[in-house]
Amino acid sequence: VAVEFDTFYNVDWDTNRDRHIGIDVNSIKSISTKSFVLQNGKVGNVLSVSLGYPGIGVYKLDGVVPLKDVVPEWVRIG
Repeated sequence: VAVEFDTFYNVDWDTNRDRHIGIDVNSIKSISTKSFVLQNGKVGNVLSVSLGYPGIGVYKLDGVVPLKDVVPEWVRIG
């Protein structure tokens, strides 16, 4: 299971043409997506995810991720 922050539409596997957060299970094709809007017209390095269950509540996780310090130089995000 993976949560993706997708900023680039790929006709081969994206069902959502907008920038979106997707849930992937054993595939790069998301089983569920939700569009998001960039704040101030740009992508920052604060990533946020919320997860909710009926009757239990919402769990929210925020974190600043300096991606250039975490992933190798050859990795492309989008």
